[in-house]
Amino acid sequence: MQKGSPPRAEKDRSERWLLTYSDLITLLLIFFIVLYSMSKVDAKKFEEMSKSLAVTLGGSGRGGVLEQGRSLIPGDKVYKERLEMQNTEERIRRMIAAMGLEGKISTMLSNRGLVISVKDTVLFPVGAVDLTPGAQQMMMSVANILADMPNAIRIEGHTDTVPIHTARFYSNWELSTTRATNVLQFLIQSAGLPPQRLSAAGYGEYKPAVPNTSDRNRALNRRVDIVLLSSAYNQFEPGNDSAVRSSAAATDSTKKADSTLTLNAPAPPDSAARN
Repeated sequence: MQKGSPPRAEKDRSERWLLTYSDLITLLLIFFIVLYSMSKVDAKKFEEMSKSLAVTLGGSGRGGVLEQGRSLIPGDKVYKERLEMQNTEERIRRMIAAMGLEGKISTMLSNRGLVISVKDTVLFPVGAVDLTPGAQQMMMSVANILADMPNAIRIEGHTDTVPIHTARFYSNWELSTTRATNVLQFLIQSAGLPPQRLSAAGYGEYKPAVPNTSDRNRALNRRVDIVLLSSAYNQFEPGNDSAVRSSAAATDSTKKADSTLTLNAPAPPDSAARN
């Protein structure tokens, strides 16, 4: 230092660590934001997945821990069936396009399985229940596609809310049921599908696809649904739920046996000595 020059001020380096600390905190914040964005769950998709898993595993869509230690992960059989139904739906859609029936026949994959909805005008004359020649040709094509799948098939008849009361049909119940059974009979007698795979149901006006508030909506509700049932739903069909009942009975028997063993267990030695 030169003589007579003022002394230099010393720089304060005591808080330089704050710069490094603030950089570290910022990096950690960014890191956790990225982790959160990667792991954020779509609530709607999660709910749909949980319901689907519950139905697949024989539940009713309820939450909680499954009994008997069953896994929440569906097996290869479930994935294979879902893929086969998707392929079947694609084949049905190609058939619809080839026959020029877009807007008259629709398909939908649901928890129940593959639903093929056919407007009544495609199948029957107005107010009638006998299949037209064009409807028979269309149903034969549908049957040829569904024959490749082993799943059960349910035919469901639906009407709109316009009442009917004729000598043949007392109400929409009879109309919807007769239409469903006529389609079923054609699939058995003409298309050659095994009757053990088929069932029919008539819902009248009480299962509408859309509200019966306009002529267009009522036309959509007058339909026949051909449902290719998933294995998860098919197990509850009559004759197929024996395994479920047997499993429940076995569980009850095990519980009763455990209870009997507990009640008949020998008393402890000190208790016997007191008696």
